[in-house]
Amino acid sequence: MSTITRSRFIPALAATLTAAALIPAGASAATTWLGSSLDHTPANAGSSCSDDGVGNPGDLCTHVGSFYPGFSGHARSKVNGTIIQLNVRPEGPMTFTAKVVNVRHVSSNHQSGQAQVTAHSRLITVPGPTQDQMDNSVYPVEKFKVSLKVKKGQEIAIDTTSNTAEYCSDGTPGQLLFDPVLSPGHGFANSAGVDGCLMLVQAVVKH
Repeated sequence: MSTITRSRFIPALAATLTAAALIPAGASAATTWLGSSLDHTPANAGSSCSDDGVGNPGDLCTHVGSFYPGFSGHARSKVNGTIIQLNVRPEGPMTFTAKVVNVRHVSSNHQSGQAQVTAHSRLITVPGPTQDQMDNSVYPVEKFKVSLKVKKGQEIAIDTTSNTAEYCSDGTPGQLLFDPVLSPGHGFANSAGVDGCLMLVQAVVKH
C-alpha cells in the first residue's frame, strides 16, 4: 500500500470505528415484559392445586396468569420475541416449569377459559426468602434465565403443586387452573378451576 493510499485509509477507518462506537449497544434489541408488575409483596400464598379444588393432594396443575387488574401487570405479550428471564417474587420455596400459552374464551368474570401450550422451560427451583428476610417482611425478586419463544398476545403460565409466588386477597380471580397440566402438542383445554390470587411471575421479553 502506498504512503498516499495509507494516509487516506487510516482516517477513513478511524471515522468508521468512531461512528460504530456511537451506536447504542441496545439499538439492535429491546426488552419489555408480560405478567406481573411485581408491585405487590406475596401474601397468603402457597395453596396447593387441591386446596383450590383441582386434582388430588400433591398433583401438579397449570397456573395461567390470566388477569392483572389496575397496575398489577398485563397478561398478554405486546410483542413477538424471546423470553430471556423470569422474575419471581415468592413467599417461600417452590419448583415450577414455565410455559408460554395461547389463551382464549376467557369469561367476563375471569373464572374460566381455554389455553394451549406452545413452549416450556426446564424445571426451575426457587429458594425463596431466607428466614431473616421473612422475619423482616422482605421478599426479594428472584431471577432465572430462560429462552422461550413468545408471540404477541400469548401469556405466561407455570406448572407447580403449590404456587408461593402470589398475592392473595378477596375477590381477585388472578389465575386459571388446568388439570391435567397443559402439554405441548395438544389442542386447547378447558380450565378446571381458578386460583383467587395474583401470580407474581414476570417474563422479560427480548424483541
